[in-house]
Amino acid sequence: MPVHHLLFAFVVSIVWGVNFVVMKIGLDYMSPFLFVTVRFTIVLMLMLPWLHLVKGQMKLIIGVALCLGGIHFTFVIMGLDLVENITSIIIIVQMHVPLTLIMAHFFLKEKLSYWRSSGIVVAFLGILIISFDPAILSERIAIVIVFIATLFYSTGAVLMRRLQDVGVFNMQGWTAVVAIPILLSLSLYTESGQLDQIRAMDLTGWSTVFYTAVLSSVVGYGGMNFLLKHHPVTLIAPIFLSTPIFATVAAVVVFDEALTGRFLAGASLTLLGLAVIHLRDWWKKRQVVEELLP
Repeated sequence: MPVHHLLFAFVVSIVWGVNFVVMKIGLDYMSPFLFVTVRFTIVLMLMLPWLHLVKGQMKLIIGVALCLGGIHFTFVIMGLDLVENITSIIIIVQMHVPLTLIMAHFFLKEKLSYWRSSGIVVAFLGILIISFDPAILSERIAIVIVFIATLFYSTGAVLMRRLQDVGVFNMQGWTAVVAIPILLSLSLYTESGQLDQIRAMDLTGWSTVFYTAVLSSVVGYGGMNFLLKHHPVTLIAPIFLSTPIFATVAAVVVFDEALTGRFLAGASLTLLGLAVIHLRDWWKKRQVVEELLP
């Protein structure tokens, strides 16, 4: 993987890590389904110039959009609304990495080497050290709901690898097209006072919505789409194990939470695991180049 692609993947991970804190703030201003409906409405408005039909790919596009947009976010926002300890959301969402890698191994025939497997285990162990809290065990319903969301996310990521000649922005547009009716219907059916909430929004509230729409959706999910079009799932997915580290740092900055020895130990393990995965990939490519040179 080129260095600039690797750095961009970490930018996406940072954006998603901060997004946990931003959404937590945003839900103080809007009810859950309304919040994500407005988010995807903004995404659709931004992506309209690139939105078009792709012959022979629409069934797969709609499938990806359902998994990554409407269904995934329905369950995520339900879990986020129910949960009291946001750490439980972070750790369960990161289950998408092993789930995606397992699906890619069986359905896309992407090889999961011993090196990558060991790197993933080490990185995920770091996540457990950072995120483990006895309070998580008391939030079983939220955990199950977010795990279902994670299953759909992993399915969408694997399906995306099968897309051909579908632009990143076009895919983002269709994700919004599919998500908006689902989320708006849920908002109208389960929530009330939508117009009053929108009228009452201040600069901070709108900033959270635009962050999730522009940075998390367009840059984050769009960036992931771009990376998956150029690299195997087994190489891209492990990078996002660093997301909880950035989420914790964001919580420290915004909510003045203290950094602990557990966080530092877990972060070190996660970064070590990612280093094993990507340094091994770099070393193998270097060996190939040396063999080809005269």
